[in-house]
Amino acid sequence: MLIFLSTYISLGIYAMVITITMLFRRKGIFIAEILITVFSYFILSYFDKAYLYVFTVRAITYINLYFIISELVDKSTVLDALGEKGVPIIIALAYYPYFFQLSSEVSFYAKARGIGFNPIKISRPLLVEMIKVAENLYVAYTVKLFGNYSGKRNLKPRTSDLILLTIGVVIFILSLVFPL
Repeated sequence: MLIFLSTYISLGIYAMVITITMLFRRKGIFIAEILITVFSYFILSYFDKAYLYVFTVRAITYINLYFIISELVDKSTVLDALGEKGVPIIIALAYYPYFFQLSSEVSFYAKARGIGFNPIKISRPLLVEMIKVAENLYVAYTVKLFGNYSGKRNLKPRTSDLILLTIGVVIFILSLVFPL
C-alpha cells in the first residue's frame, strides 16, 4: 500500500527501480520493463510530452507490485485479513502462474507446429482451458465456500508481509524526502 501511495504522490522512480530489481529473476519481464521505460522516456521527450512519463512509471510499478505480491504474499494472510471477500484475490494470485505457464506452452507448441503467430489459433486452447478452470472454480466455490465464511482470523503478520511492509516504508520515505 505504501509503495502504491509513494508512486501516486511523487514521480515514483524509487518504487519503480526497487520493484524492477525485485523481479530480476524473471529476466524476460525485467528486460522488457527496462526497455519500455527507456524507450518511453525518449519517445515522450522527442514529442515534448515528457510530463506523461509519470504514467509509464506508475503503470510499471503497479504491474511489478502484482507480480511481487503473487510471489511473496501468503494466500492465508489474504484470507485471514479479508475473509470470504479475499477468495477472488487468492484465486487471481494462485492462477496467474498457471495461465502464464499455459500461454508459454501454447506458444511453444504453436511454433513447433509451424503455426506462427495466428491469434485465433493460439487463443482457442487458452480459451478452452480458461473455461475448464472457471467451471472447476465455480463447482469448488459452490460446494465448499457457499455461505458465510467462518474461519478464524489471524492478523499476525508473516515474514514475507513484514519484508514487503519494510520495503514499502522505505520507498514512501524516499519519495517524501527526495522527490524528483
